[in-house]
Amino acid sequence: MFSLFRLLFKSPYWRMLLRRATWLEASLSFKRAHKDNRARKHLLGLFFLLLVPFLCIVYLAWLARSGAWLLVPFLLPILWWRARSAKRDDAPVHIAPTPEPVTKDLTDEERAALRRYLAELTLIHAVMVDRAGSERFLKEKELPEGIEVTSRRTHLDLLKAMDLWERLAREDREAIMMPDGHWEWPRINQVALGMERLRLLRWILRIDFYLPLVGQQLKGDFTVAHELVKEPQKVLGGNKMADLAMMQTGKEAAEHYFQRCLAEAISRGYYAPDDAEMVERARKLSASLAGRQSDDLVLGSALVSEASKDHLMWATSLSYRRCSFLSWTISLLEAGEPPEPPFASVVEE
Repeated sequence: MFSLFRLLFKSPYWRMLLRRATWLEASLSFKRAHKDNRARKHLLGLFFLLLVPFLCIVYLAWLARSGAWLLVPFLLPILWWRARSAKRDDAPVHIAPTPEPVTKDLTDEERAALRRYLAELTLIHAVMVDRAGSERFLKEKELPEGIEVTSRRTHLDLLKAMDLWERLAREDREAIMMPDGHWEWPRINQVALGMERLRLLRWILRIDFYLPLVGQQLKGDFTVAHELVKEPQKVLGGNKMADLAMMQTGKEAAEHYFQRCLAEAISRGYYAPDDAEMVERARKLSASLAGRQSDDLVLGSALVSEASKDHLMWATSLSYRRCSFLSWTISLLEAGEPPEPPFASVVEE
């Protein structure tokens, strides 16, 4: 019971319950619960999390009625001592000198420099994606007479205030300098693809504490960029950063999606690689998972084997982008120092 009470005082618990994506994922699991054992387990786990406050209240009420609450001041030190002892006992015992870690630990200065670089990169992506969102809006909507669009000026002022303007790639500076409403669709769509990098950067810098799987995050959201343009200190003011193990886990999950989606695309004939052996392996993998509701990966509310061509191709591209970017950030942490300016172009990526 003590562990349940501790859960109530942990911020990840409340973040998980209060984030909008938790309930979107729950709705997808609810749609699949009648045929997918994984969806039922997900809903059961969420139901248990919702029960925690209720169980704690019931337990406290029982303590009050029974008089056992008088023992609480004596029990708390014992529970604290037991938890501390268990943590100490779990530490491994070495009879020989421990080997040096494969990846060197970053110094405080190296870590701060890398985080600063990633924070500035995040802000650049936020500006560019926010501009793409503004340009898309201007293409699709007709503004009332007298309304002035100020996205260009806002973004230009922000980049100069943060001392980023001169470190932008030439292509990005030229794109920002264009008058509002003058981006064409190819440029809008290309820059909007930077949304995946932005989502990963937000997670790496712990602005967002949770990174959904590719299949749970197929849709883009321009608000992730606009929020940071309005409040840049959300990026620049923090000091937390995901570690290598977290990035590696995210990369492996993305690779799993990429391999599965690529195999499905090849088996359907959307890709035609020259390697006949690769084609045969892809077909066997797709055939072994086709229609298996509790085994195949899910894209939204459908299995990969059931997904439409557009969803499948988009998920393949998205997972590949995630793998590539996380591979780059992992190599960045392993190197221990940020690249030299200018920043790589968002427009030309």
